[in-house]
Amino acid sequence: MAKSKSGGTTSGEVPKRLTPTPEVMRELYLLSGNNCAMPDCDGLIIDAKGVVVGEVCHISSAMPDGARFDPQKTNEQRREVSNLILLCRGHHTQVDSKQRRKDYPVEVLTKIKREHEAKFKGLADALTHSFNTGYADSTDKLKPTDAKTYARLATILPEAALKGEDAARRKKQISAYVAKMKVVPDAERLFMLAIIKRALKLGKDEMVVHVDDVKSALSVGHSRIKTMGDALSRYGVGDVDLYGTGRGTDEHHVGIRDPSDYLTWAEIAEFCDNTGVPLDDFVLRLKFGLLDG
Repeated sequence: MAKSKSGGTTSGEVPKRLTPTPEVMRELYLLSGNNCAMPDCDGLIIDAKGVVVGEVCHISSAMPDGARFDPQKTNEQRREVSNLILLCRGHHTQVDSKQRRKDYPVEVLTKIKREHEAKFKGLADALTHSFNTGYADSTDKLKPTDAKTYARLATILPEAALKGEDAARRKKQISAYVAKMKVVPDAERLFMLAIIKRALKLGKDEMVVHVDDVKSALSVGHSRIKTMGDALSRYGVGDVDLYGTGRGTDEHHVGIRDPSDYLTWAEIAEFCDNTGVPLDDFVLRLKFGLLDG
């Protein structure tokens, strides 16, 4: 449709910014994995206090003076989930800015949205079921897979190849770890993922991050860190405790336990980097069978 002289379309509809429906917003949040959709961005959408810190970005703008406006779309189409993407504030400003919007045409943003949301589709389905059935336990929908041969891991990381008793111990420990993780609620697993990614970004081999860094980088308050730390300790997968620092002092850190004495989160992250498998598949979806090939 072409624009009419009144600024609308040939159908007579005048462009109007419509608020996305609650159903659309819920689907967006579920498919976001609580992260900005931009690749390699750790920006949260909702912080640990439940405050929405991310922003809804229109792929095709709601109004003619915005970025990527498509006069052929109706007002309703412009607020559909397919035309919306959740970004951190910085990236929202960037993709809509006059200086950078040409770098983010509709096709590019659509691809970014599709690839990001694909990572969380299974988890979103489980959460949607939970919302729709009242007090259903979302962990019931988890379908963990356990590693048996570790063949793909050995191919990608030869130094991780094990035989004999060590291989048997690793298999037993990983199975026990997956059993623990399969009852950890979604919020705690998302928190674990954020801590692991932060530790990796800081160049750490151990998944341990100072509480002050967690507060600043993840916008998480002290009480929330304590609540999450207590939960991780209760499930046996992490804690908030005193760890040594380079300054020779013991200070509080958030720590995530490795899946095994013979396989660390740092090694799993290296495996993911070399194969293109999202780290989320291990932390959120417990797909340790990916190590088999």
